[in-house]
Amino acid sequence: MPPDEPAAECARPRRGRPRDATIDERVLRAAVDELAGRGVGGFSVNSVAARAGVAKRGIYARWATRDDLVLAALGTLAAGLVPPRTGSLREDLLRLAPLVDAVFTEPRMSILARCLAELSRHPGLYEAFRRESVDRCAAAVQDAFHDARRRGETRPDLDTDLAAAAFLGALLTRQAFGRQAFGRPRADPGDEPGERPPGAVTAYHRRLVEFSLAAARGAGRVVGTA
Repeated sequence: MPPDEPAAECARPRRGRPRDATIDERVLRAAVDELAGRGVGGFSVNSVAARAGVAKRGIYARWATRDDLVLAALGTLAAGLVPPRTGSLREDLLRLAPLVDAVFTEPRMSILARCLAELSRHPGLYEAFRRESVDRCAAAVQDAFHDARRRGETRPDLDTDLAAAAFLGALLTRQAFGRQAFGRPRADPGDEPGERPPGAVTAYHRRLVEFSLAAARGAGRVVGTA
């Protein structure tokens, strides 16, 4: 039996012992650190257990296989978006923008990029990651535009897939190439990543949302709010 696969005795949790509610978080943090240091190919459950300070059987009680744990760790790096469905496209996008932006920050983006490059050698794991993380995140943004079209907030012929791709692409491009590459100074003191709490809506998010709204409605003029 490979050293990183659960033994039969490890698969049976001890009875009468209270479950430690912090183990999941500790293990997932340790698993992300393991991915950052060793990638998918060198990922070791033994090492994760040591990093997290937990017994390996505690890990296998929650994630049945090594690949399940890798997938869960990668999932914490992805946005994990769900459609907000506030009843307003503006509010939906304002909620989604900072969550998507958080995925494209360091070191999260570098870890994801490295692991995605390796996942080509693990097609089953790659497909699961695409299905559970990437596709769900894209679908959440697509659903926001789709719901808005159904409510009559956008022009009836709106290509919701393209609208979602443009919204996501604007966030990714800004992070990949830097804000100064677009020739605009920072909009306000809270627009720098280190100066705002996680998930906060920035001036850039508001400008992007207003631009997206105008494009989705077919307006002749885009008015920013920054």
